[in-house]
Amino acid sequence: MWAGRYTSAMGIFGSIIGGTFGFMVGGPVGAFLGSVLGSSMGAPAGSERVRTFTGTQAQAVFAVALTSLAAKVAKADGRVTTDEIEAYDAFLRDRMGMSVSERKSAAKVFNHARDNDTPASEFALQLGQLLQTQPDRLRDIITILFVVALADGVQHPAEEELIRRIARDMGLSSQDYQSCKANFSAVQGEPEVSPYEVLGVSADASDADVRAAHRRIVREYHPDVLQSKGMPEEFMKFANEKLIAANDAWSRIKDERGM
Repeated sequence: MWAGRYTSAMGIFGSIIGGTFGFMVGGPVGAFLGSVLGSSMGAPAGSERVRTFTGTQAQAVFAVALTSLAAKVAKADGRVTTDEIEAYDAFLRDRMGMSVSERKSAAKVFNHARDNDTPASEFALQLGQLLQTQPDRLRDIITILFVVALADGVQHPAEEELIRRIARDMGLSSQDYQSCKANFSAVQGEPEVSPYEVLGVSADASDADVRAAHRRIVREYHPDVLQSKGMPEEFMKFANEKLIAANDAWSRIKDERGM
């Protein structure tokens, strides 16, 4: 699905706002794109959902779905705080390398999603179908949603519950959810994070299973692999943070087990 060479994320939101992608996708994502543009960009009701995109189109779906869900999480406790808005903007600036003009376009998508009546579950269900062969991208989205939820220093129970439901609706397991939460905490430098949760395995997993989990993450987040799956160059900083967390977890487990 993520075929084709990636292009810079710098123009993704600008192109969405400008309506220059020239493709249609059904379901809530398509309807949302149409409502953002005030056009009929979404596929007609009842039509097949597009499952094969060019690299740039794949980035657009990823960006729209992520931003829409971030807005829903920010609003889960009843209000969207300045801290939450600034946290997502900072993520786009610092970890995605987006320019001021590009982030302004992203803000339009964020604000539209915040005020849109489409439930987060509908975005999550469609995203789970569109990215069913790329579970790591789904886990990335959940990890990023924790950035938004904890922007004000406190995770409201409603925000945590919504993120948990989004993960479930995407088709992720409880273990996936805990691994995403642990990855976020590890990147934040929290010392008490379980290295097993970071790698997505149980504490009683065999040495072979732990080693395989670490190797899978290293392979999945290699720049060449991400490039082949259509992820933007600016995503690499976020990916590198996940690699660092995984390598640190693997090192801690090896020390603990004397491997």
